[in-house]
Amino acid sequence: MSVTLRDAQHLCWKSFKKINARLDPENAKKASPSALAADLLGEAEKVANCVKSLEESAPCKKLSTRETLATELSNLLYAAFVLAENYGLELEESFLQSVNDRVVSDVF
Repeated sequence: MSVTLRDAQHLCWKSFKKINARLDPENAKKASPSALAADLLGEAEKVANCVKSLEESAPCKKLSTRETLATELSNLLYAAFVLAENYGLELEESFLQSVNDRVVSDVF
């Protein structure tokens, strides 16, 4: 299945909203932007731990695999997409601009 970054961002947002709608408002807090940012940081830490484990530069409780890293990177993307959508950002345009900026800076 092939999707654009915009499609992926929108799909993550729909999933997030569906999950949040199911939460019992009296027993569970709906995710705030601050909670989304904290989740993003938590996922980044998991990615870093997987890479450390794969590179054998740090002891870990469980052996990380490439599949584990892929899962954690996907979770990181999910959190980034949801946070971006919360603020009405178009990550696809921003991402393409970042790539272009890197290419231009590498040339000069």
